Amino acid sequence: MSGRPEEASGLTDTEAKLAAWWKDLLGVEVVRPEDHFLEIGGNSLMATVLSNRIENELGVEVSMVELFNTLRAVATLCDELRQEQTA
Repeated sequence: MSGRPEEASGLTDTEAKLAAWWKDLLGVEVVRPEDHFLEIGGNSLMATVLSNRIENELGVEVSMVELFNTLRAVATLCDELRQEQTA
């Protein structure tokens, strides 16, 4: 994946956490908000691992299918689910 621009600055806290987890799990150096989990190397087994980590660390349940999206979309969903819990 050479030639990719550096990560966008100004990530939300949730985007930054997810980006770090994606990088670790997928073995990539850069994850941008518009990157799609499957397109940068994710698969269903990795999505299961990520789903468990999100539940353990953020306290929300995100399905594997919901993880097959962009970093920004997954972060937005996590934030919305967290807000619903505190409402």
